[in-house]
Amino acid sequence: MSLSKIITLLFVVISLLSCNIIKKETKIVKQNSKPNIIFIFADDWGFGDLGVYGNKEVVTPNLDKMAAEGTRYTQFHVTSGVCSPSRASILTGHFPARHRVHGHLAGHALNVKRNMPDYLDDSLPVYLPKTMQKAGYKTAHFGKWHLGGGGLPNGDPNAPEAKAYGYDEARVWNGNGPTWKGDQKWPTTRFMDTDSLWVQSSSKIAVDETINFIKQNKGKQPIYVNLWLKDPHTPLWPSEEQRKDFKGLSPSKETYYAVLKDADFHVGRLLESLSEMGLDENTLVIFSSDNGPAAYGASLKAGSTGGLKGRKVDIYEGGVVVPFIVKWKNRVAANKVDSTSVLSAVDLLPTFANLAQIELPKNYGVDGENIASILDNKSFERTKPLFWEWRFPKVKTNHWAEGAVRKGDWKLLFNDKINKVELYNIPKDPFEKNNLAENNIQIVNELKSLWKNWKKDLPK
Repeated sequence: MSLSKIITLLFVVISLLSCNIIKKETKIVKQNSKPNIIFIFADDWGFGDLGVYGNKEVVTPNLDKMAAEGTRYTQFHVTSGVCSPSRASILTGHFPARHRVHGHLAGHALNVKRNMPDYLDDSLPVYLPKTMQKAGYKTAHFGKWHLGGGGLPNGDPNAPEAKAYGYDEARVWNGNGPTWKGDQKWPTTRFMDTDSLWVQSSSKIAVDETINFIKQNKGKQPIYVNLWLKDPHTPLWPSEEQRKDFKGLSPSKETYYAVLKDADFHVGRLLESLSEMGLDENTLVIFSSDNGPAAYGASLKAGSTGGLKGRKVDIYEGGVVVPFIVKWKNRVAANKVDSTSVLSAVDLLPTFANLAQIELPKNYGVDGENIASILDNKSFERTKPLFWEWRFPKVKTNHWAEGAVRKGDWKLLFNDKINKVELYNIPKDPFEKNNLAENNIQIVNELKSLWKNWKKDLPK
């Protein structure tokens, strides 16, 4: 072989090796880059209100497809059976009792009566959106707020706007700041529950805002969006067009399923837009809900917990275990069900901070755990207990318990004032049917001591 041919061959080999190295380096950079994160948080959407969670009547093809393209979890817990405390945990990474958010934030008189603030403390050193901002993210919140404000008589007009907590862009309801009138943008706060056009358009307009925000900012910096839907919280006034697929069902199911299908449709629009923009492979999308289905109106007769005990307000599983679907193309396993990982809403802040490659202050004392390992398709083994406090028990109902704690397989509910205690092995008894307290006094005492020691650090 001539010298010139040898040189040419060496050049080709070196070029191929160089290309391969560059491809590998590119792949590593892509894997290590900060992902876009979109957290979809529905309102009163029950564990059993999705086809993929076993409901045979509802029509949720887009969320079912999201689950087929990702992983769904069956042991994801919110920190309360009602909305404001559940939502406060997302922003703070704390159990809500730390900030005296014990129930839904309402008008000043009711807040005072319940020893609650008028809005989530806006002076903390850490909030989830502010953390993401510091990590270089463009942040936005579109949809329900309910952490203070929202127009008299149901919210403090002096409450901070959502932007004060670290959002670059925000448009909300149940909060102060810009909102919508009907399906049009509105510059100021107003009470919206009597606006029937807004009610039946709420999922569409929040998703529209999200899609526009992503289009305007894609490629410039990583994006973090809280898309917090109103649906299927009351009021429920679906249009005749939205109802048409459910004619012949009971009035409650016609109404409720119409709302679920509409919300599902618009979530599907968002997912399709991400695909069209080529953002699938670097975008983590999560769908969940703030608590179980309501125990009133159409929700009572049509909303489903999938057989779990209790509903909204309760700290039984039906009130605090909700859908949790995770999609991240070519990263999170497709069509997988994880029924062993015990996850919580307080885990999202430390997990998203990890993905954003930013450290939380060591003295902040986050209550959650970094669950990023689930994004590598590993089961998560929880080390911290989960706590619930309910300061407004009604002893003749399912929300009789003043406290609950979950550690390992065991969950304890109790109310010392009425000398009542229930203990369940959740993996073996997810429907909380077999109270094992009487034969497991040591476990009862250990869990109750855990809860009471936790309670000592809470504000009165």
